[in-house]
Amino acid sequence: MNILIDDLPESVTIAEKEFPVNWGFRTFILIEICIFDAALSDRDRIINALLLFYGDNIPTDIGQAYEKMMWFYRGGKDLKSEKKGEGFSSPKRCYCFEQDASYLYAAFRTQYRIDLQDISSNDLHWWKFKALFESLDDDLKISKIMSYRVTDTKGMDKGQKKFYSDMKKLYALETEMNADSKMALAKRDADMLKHVNRRMREVDSENKG
Repeated sequence: MNILIDDLPESVTIAEKEFPVNWGFRTFILIEICIFDAALSDRDRIINALLLFYGDNIPTDIGQAYEKMMWFYRGGKDLKSEKKGEGFSSPKRCYCFEQDASYLYAAFRTQYRIDLQDISSNDLHWWKFKALFESLDDDLKISKIMSYRVTDTKGMDKGQKKFYSDMKKLYALETEMNADSKMALAKRDADMLKHVNRRMREVDSENKG
């Protein structure tokens, strides 16, 4: 997919069947918040994320449904091509849509003159939002904060090391969850996917009853 020449997707195809999805930027902000919610179990993170993405029309193949959601989340990129530090499939987080909400809002207002409060989720595709987010200028506060969080201080002089150490503490993410252990591992866990699949069938049966 090329954002410059291709129409942005509003559905995914699984087993030759097309599934409409919620493609707006707020949906994926909520999905990412859900994935990093320490109060939820791994199972509930997956179920809630799929419900946000597919609504009530979740495909029966939960594994494929999850894979397609992650592909959509990455903007159509392969997992290997995703930049380090971006999103919940990366080993090191550098931002949080909850904790950094005001910084991100201000950044979009400053650089793009976009007021995210005034935009409907369906007026800004997630892939557009993602492209804008990844291209924020380095001198914006949110960009500096993200840099503080991931900068390796090895080899720095004492003064620089103290500065970055202080900044890391000041802007530390309140809940530092390792994405690999919380989400990527769950994806590879066949037992987890079977459990989720079974739970979705139970929910469907309850709704029909």
